[in-house]
Amino acid sequence: MIEASRKCLSFSKFHLIAVWIVTSPSCPICKKQGLPVDRATVICHAKESVWPIGEVPYYICENSSCKVVYYSTKGYLTKAEVKTRVTFKENDPPRPLCYCKQVTEEDVIGAIGKGANTVEQVIEATGIGGGGLCKFTNPYGRCCSRHYLPFIKRALESRKGQKSVQSEPSV
Repeated sequence: MIEASRKCLSFSKFHLIAVWIVTSPSCPICKKQGLPVDRATVICHAKESVWPIGEVPYYICENSSCKVVYYSTKGYLTKAEVKTRVTFKENDPPRPLCYCKQVTEEDVIGAIGKGANTVEQVIEATGIGGGGLCKFTNPYGRCCSRHYLPFIKRALESRKGQKSVQSEPSV
């Protein structure tokens, strides 16, 4: 009986995920599927000139080349209507990585340049992560580690690659 309940629960979770994927609206501009974002997050990042934002569910458009940041079935907010720099929508520094601790990509690169050689050392040097206010400070409304950890790892690998090229003898 317990095993049957677990199977039913597993199916229910899968079904809910499948329903969200099929039924969540896509970005009205680029037509790509976004991620749900809490209304409180949108309120924190929307410029006051676009208030009220309404009571409808909102999504974040993850397409870096699309001008839309947030959208709903009632409309959308562009970069110009959002007061926070959204890392993946920005080409120029500063590019935020951790909104709670105000750490940018440039801060991470600087820490690596000063000798941080591991993810842990970069975290210690920059203070990135663990701020706990992600729902309000991060435009995603989620922990930023899903973005900063891969960035730190890529930056460390890039640094290692540069060092090995510099240490090779010239012919």
